[in-house]
Amino acid sequence: MTSPNQDSLRRDADLRLIHALQLEPRASWTELGRALATDPVALARRWARITEEGLAWISGQRRHFPAVAVVEIECVQGKAAETAFLLADEEIVRTIDHTSGGRDLVAVVAGPDLESLSAFVIDRLGDQRLITHARTHLVTEILVEGSIWRLNALSDEEARRVPAAKAPRPRAARQVPADLQEVVIRALYRDGRTPAGDIAAKAGVSTQRVADAIATMRHSGDLVLRTDVARSYTGWPINAWYFVQVPASSIDRLRSTLSRLAEVRLAVTTASRYNLLMTLWVRDLADVNRFEALLEKVLAGARIADRAVVIRPAVHSGRLLDARGFVTGLSTLHDDPA
Repeated sequence: MTSPNQDSLRRDADLRLIHALQLEPRASWTELGRALATDPVALARRWARITEEGLAWISGQRRHFPAVAVVEIECVQGKAAETAFLLADEEIVRTIDHTSGGRDLVAVVAGPDLESLSAFVIDRLGDQRLITHARTHLVTEILVEGSIWRLNALSDEEARRVPAAKAPRPRAARQVPADLQEVVIRALYRDGRTPAGDIAAKAGVSTQRVADAIATMRHSGDLVLRTDVARSYTGWPINAWYFVQVPASSIDRLRSTLSRLAEVRLAVTTASRYNLLMTLWVRDLADVNRFEALLEKVLAGARIADRAVVIRPAVHSGRLLDARGFVTGLSTLHDDPA
């Protein structure tokens, strides 16, 4: 058994590595070793343990989903867990939270077009006999997204030593074929640190071509790599959703204002009765109310119409989560059987 002090030291070291990987998910262990003044082999072993325990994970995703919505779902009494389990197998579903308040679940869904999103909301949800009601909020703009959230476990100097993502080579092709894009995204979705050589073997192309494709797609914004961490491991264990009505004249100020609030994980404007939806992480339940007061202060005229505390996470970016928010696996249709 380890002592509380040893557990604290291990957690601090874990969070420092996770923060570094938030800054550059594909930095080499040698580069990270220099940034953190730690043996690269020790860092690789640490990351292997972190991922094995489900504490953190790196995934590659398309940045641009043309159709995104937040859906509030009410379920037949006692059927919320079963409903979440069934919805986790829908490829369009990105996140599912069990919540308090006037809904049982809050889901974030994203598809290639409005037709696919509407088919899910109208046909698939409408066909679920476990669901009694669903309210859909179409996202019009993403103001803050989870991929830019940082742990702030490193000093400013250490963070500056973490290398930036590699720019495309001058000789690299400027366009990546759609079939190669698909192979790259599927591989990096499962593990954002998958070596280019492994992807190349699967795609039947050279390692250099895959490395060029990754660099080009990241540079163009077609691919975003994000490092996520179990909320309960961060010191910010409480997750809450806010449904806010903001004067239209204040929308332009939201981008800079919300990005300065460390608690905000996701903020979107919507075409619904609430024109701003947010999810944030705070340190304790009392902070839920404190943040409301802060938000109404920094956003003149804002009114928080409703709020919901996440009582258990179920799915995040296609990862199945346990009650602590630790990863237990990939949902079926997000997995790649090949």
